[in-house]
Amino acid sequence: MLEKHIEILQRQMLLRLEEIRAAYRHSGNKGSNAEQILRDFLRQFLPPYNRVGHGEVVDQTGSNSRQLDVVITNEYHPFLNDLTAPSVFIIEGVSCVAEVKSVLTGEELERALENSLSFKRLSVMVQKGAMVHGNMEDISRFVAKRPSFLFAFESQLSISTIKERIDAWNQAHALPVPQQLDAVFILTGGSIINFGTGAGTLQFITPEGQSLPGYIYRDPSDDRPLVSLLSWISASLPHVSLPHPPILSYLVKDASKIKKQQKIAGT
Repeated sequence: MLEKHIEILQRQMLLRLEEIRAAYRHSGNKGSNAEQILRDFLRQFLPPYNRVGHGEVVDQTGSNSRQLDVVITNEYHPFLNDLTAPSVFIIEGVSCVAEVKSVLTGEELERALENSLSFKRLSVMVQKGAMVHGNMEDISRFVAKRPSFLFAFESQLSISTIKERIDAWNQAHALPVPQQLDAVFILTGGSIINFGTGAGTLQFITPEGQSLPGYIYRDPSDDRPLVSLLSWISASLPHVSLPHPPILSYLVKDASKIKKQQKIAGT
């Protein structure tokens, strides 16, 4: 029943994209509306504490990501606004991010990889006393870092070509698994999942019982992308119990800077 409902939603998402293309000529408007379609879909299936917005993510060192199309928060992120406008998010309060493309091209794929890496390079400060549920593979990829995926409605590239280009890009940048893009979902067919070293909770098991590492893709004719997306999110979003709200580290740090500036001004 649920899978049938998701298939109906998939057809509705494609119809909404067609409406957007008919209504807007400017590519920027088309892109913004395509991003909103995915954010609306995710809001239907994520728990209430996983709010969905878009914007930049910052860490406690002062580094920031590029503009991201989808930012999924966790229960520790402070309430900002209704998230209809771009916002600034703290990395410890983010569960996952995504890039959205109406049509995936080679150029758009590279841009998505660059945006993902700008997010993956942020530093997550794990509090003393934090409790994490997961094995070491999952902790290194989804807690010490946070998952990132690419979603496209259509693609000019075959699913095998996308995998090959991602592999080549990761190799050229010498990226360890935690800094790599974690998944790709093409609405018109095809999914790619990064299984890391093969030791994580989510595994691809061969008939011989072997867990395969790296990127594995499903043939578009044998794939339900939205079901694959929701299954991957369920397995990949970190569940961390924190003793203190992470925003305190940002506020206290800013307060100490203000006090220092006031002291200097008073001398």
